[in-house]
Amino acid sequence: MLYYFHSRVIYFLLLLVVLPAFGEGALELTEGKSTLVDTNLWYEFDNVVDVPRLQAIKSLESVNSALQTAQTMPSLGGESGTYFTKVTLSIPQKGQYFVIVNANFIDVGLASYSSSHQPEPTFQVFSQLRDNATPPLLHFQAITVQTTMDNEQIALRLLIKAKQFPTPVSISVLDSRAFYQFQKLNNGISIAGITSMLILALLAVLIYSGTRKRVALTCAGYLGLHGVGWAAASGMLNDIVSLPINTSYWGMLIFPLAIASAAQFVSDLFECKADHKKLFTFLRCVSVVSFVLGITMWFMPFTLAYLLSHLLAMFWIVFTIVVGVSMLKKNDFRAKYFLAGNLVYSLSLGYYIAAHSLYFGELPYPESAVIFALSLDCLCILLCLTEWFKLKQKEFTRNQYLSRIDSMTQLGNRFSLSECIGQIADDYVIVYIDLDGLKSINDRNGHDEGDKLIIKTASLLQQSFYSLGDVFRSGGDEFVVVLQANSAHGIQNAADKALAQMSHVSIELGKQWHDAGVSFGIATSLEAKGPSECISLADKRMYQHKAKTKYSNP
Repeated sequence: MLYYFHSRVIYFLLLLVVLPAFGEGALELTEGKSTLVDTNLWYEFDNVVDVPRLQAIKSLESVNSALQTAQTMPSLGGESGTYFTKVTLSIPQKGQYFVIVNANFIDVGLASYSSSHQPEPTFQVFSQLRDNATPPLLHFQAITVQTTMDNEQIALRLLIKAKQFPTPVSISVLDSRAFYQFQKLNNGISIAGITSMLILALLAVLIYSGTRKRVALTCAGYLGLHGVGWAAASGMLNDIVSLPINTSYWGMLIFPLAIASAAQFVSDLFECKADHKKLFTFLRCVSVVSFVLGITMWFMPFTLAYLLSHLLAMFWIVFTIVVGVSMLKKNDFRAKYFLAGNLVYSLSLGYYIAAHSLYFGELPYPESAVIFALSLDCLCILLCLTEWFKLKQKEFTRNQYLSRIDSMTQLGNRFSLSECIGQIADDYVIVYIDLDGLKSINDRNGHDEGDKLIIKTASLLQQSFYSLGDVFRSGGDEFVVVLQANSAHGIQNAADKALAQMSHVSIELGKQWHDAGVSFGIATSLEAKGPSECISLADKRMYQHKAKTKYSNP
């Protein structure tokens, strides 16, 4: 590995001696910066810069002969391999300047500059793995050029090698002020975006740890893998962890795994397994295919892996927008954040493509724009997750309500009664009520009329005991009233009020159904050891009361 690197350095120094001056004229800075597009800028040297061939080169003449056959490239967009160029920079004032090679992946980057005042070449290495000589710059590498005189003409030579140049490789020259401003915005947006993705993923993991819901785990995979992928693609991973390999390629290789998680998240988010079976099947296929791609792409040529990742990205963006619109039409408001995030991400990808095309020229911060948009998309995805939990909470609350409320009378049912007596205080009164005349009314007038009698009884009981206690329907025609008291004296007052109110209820029912009424029994906490025993005593007294009244059922 060390021999390989030094061999390239030696060969590059030979290039500095024998290479003819490519291009004519000098690149001048305007307002502290200037950009040279890559049209016919780079020369191909794949047939020379190769370790076996490098070892076979024995003389300066053979190098010079090889250089004469070098082919100029219309553009490096979509190309791979090793390329060389020489440009002349016209520097207006002495000071420090920075040259940025606008390429996302650089495995080998060698630079040298000289001038009439500095005839001895200054050599620099600026590959993804060896960029410590200049201020860190995510997504790109920078070369430092130091001038000692005003209006100095700098001859700059560059050699770059990568497995893939996804876009045209232009060269930007900036003075110190312009460079640090660019660095601040480029690095700041990228670091903030990647950090936010990872933090949102951590929040999703914490949500999963508390809920054990799979949708939170797939959401964490969606967010976390995107964050890790962009941390690698931007060069941040290489800056944080010293690794002997160029991890900027990992962004493309991790992306299919992120889509595999994303497909599962979409399936869980919209509950496709239960509500959208065809979409569930399709998403499962997308997840499996993406996962297989995410594994196999590590073993295939990067050019092919790069193409497959971009095809998958284009498919996924279109697919998610279609799904978002479809779900929004179905009034599934979880889709509002989902659709908004993917629209923002789609627009950023359009800007990224435009920034690297020959038609729009250089547009500022394309990579940072994509990361920023993706971080907003990830925020929207987390909001989708919160909407999912809100919906589940509403469903749980509704089911809990229905499980404790009698649907006919809207009174608490037997479960609510059990909860109430489990939390009851020391002083209380229990009234056990049985409806009289219901069977005869059902037989004579039908069950609809009997239901009206039950509903009317419940309404009268609620009105009678509204400020005194709680009313429950414990069975078909049975009701229980629980009255709270503050003292033994309060218990007696509550029992007296209950007796009066029950007489009133019986009279009111008799006005509408002449053979209807109520039998009831009253028991207090002074007479029993606990609520259950008190209810049993009130039930026993209810039957005693029923036996004495003329409204008893046969």
